[in-house]
Amino acid sequence: MAEPQRSLIKGGTIIAYRDGAHRLLEDGVLVFEGDRIVHVGPNYDGVAHRTIDAAGKLVIPGFVSTHAHVNVHEGTRLITDVGRRDVMRSGFLNYTPNNGINGPPYVAASLPDETTRFGFAQLIRNGITTVMAFGGGSPAAARAFAEHAGASGIRVYYAPQANSAVNYFDDDGRMREHWDESNGLAELDRQEAFIEENHERFDGRFQGIAVVRNYALATLDLLRRAKAMADRRGLVLTTHFCEQLFEFHRTVRDYGLTPVQLMDREGLLGPNVLLGHCIYIAGHSYTTWTFSSDIEILGRHQAAVAHAPLVMLRRGHAFEGFDRFLQAGVTMSIGTDVAPHNIIEEMRVGALACKLIARNNEVGTSLDFFNAATLGGAKAFGREDIGRLAPGAKADIVIMDFDNLQIGPIYDPIRSLVHFASPDLIETVICDGVTLLQDGELLNYDEAAVVEGGKRSFQKVIDEFPARHWSKRPVQSEYPLSLEAW
Repeated sequence: MAEPQRSLIKGGTIIAYRDGAHRLLEDGVLVFEGDRIVHVGPNYDGVAHRTIDAAGKLVIPGFVSTHAHVNVHEGTRLITDVGRRDVMRSGFLNYTPNNGINGPPYVAASLPDETTRFGFAQLIRNGITTVMAFGGGSPAAARAFAEHAGASGIRVYYAPQANSAVNYFDDDGRMREHWDESNGLAELDRQEAFIEENHERFDGRFQGIAVVRNYALATLDLLRRAKAMADRRGLVLTTHFCEQLFEFHRTVRDYGLTPVQLMDREGLLGPNVLLGHCIYIAGHSYTTWTFSSDIEILGRHQAAVAHAPLVMLRRGHAFEGFDRFLQAGVTMSIGTDVAPHNIIEEMRVGALACKLIARNNEVGTSLDFFNAATLGGAKAFGREDIGRLAPGAKADIVIMDFDNLQIGPIYDPIRSLVHFASPDLIETVICDGVTLLQDGELLNYDEAAVVEGGKRSFQKVIDEFPARHWSKRPVQSEYPLSLEAW
């Protein structure tokens, strides 16, 4: 439960919210009681049961990550993001590389409790108080994930994903697809049952969401049913969308429409639709397709995009047109799709990539990306009570040390945050009025034990790699180390 006393944060620089936008409040005061902010302003004359001195600090709303894989990040992605040439720079794990049609992916060797705790602890340390978490597995695995989410103390959007097909390795190591629409529909039924049982748990911090794992591996019927379920229950629908180049051209070949046009035709867009990545659409240089206005269609429907720039840059390509999406009215948010869940770095590299791609230093501003990591994420989830520091909003608050050699002299706090700051400067994280990180120490986790658990989980993936991978070779043969051993 949220801490009942009235708490006052004073001094420092508060990024407050008023009249529809973030505002700069120097040497201000923020007061919260229970799970809600009750006052923000230059001063406060009321009663407070405790005072937090924020002199020399930056006080910001908790970050919102709209796309994360919480339980697969303790090291595996740093190996698999090396990728394979035949998947054309796309995310290797997005192909669910099962060893055979019914075999699990090799990362299934991980220890689920350890890796999930690792992921949630890392989210908190990076100042993220709301996250959309992808994940699948059995009903028991989904229930266990929900319990971990509740124990973390942060706000989590989650449901076990559904899909009509899987990718797998054949005996020669080639990627294949296996389609089973009936299984996908059964997964969607189980997803709805899970939402019915778990939505609004843990004082409302656990929220259901309709999840189709991957547009490229879903039938139109599955997508329609998922959208109908989301509409009926007042939920958001999310999916990985146009993250692989081939899915754009396959849709054009099969339907004579781009994926965005097909989603539009089928009624699969809207303010409650959150598209993960949304890279390869009309206008992107890799598609060589300039015959439709996909961005304008998304903007007309007020759809949201979860932009995770770092994972794409690691693969040698990028989202083209962050500023154009904003201008078209698309809700832009930020995801943390790779380890670590460093949303500050996501903002930084996203802003730099935006400028480079547009060849324009005036786009991809620090404020654009800060807004995406706060207000944009809130809007993507249809909420006006997160991503901001204002009376009535949830008490999701991050306090950072902003008086140090890393930050230096400050002219514009938002530019300093995006381009100079690092997660180690985060001293306090409060979610729903409950302190999760204090004086740089995690309160809900033994950090040393979490790190050791992550190492054990990762080592198990390494040790079992030859038995679980189609090649039967050790991991170093598939993903060579940067340096040879002594």
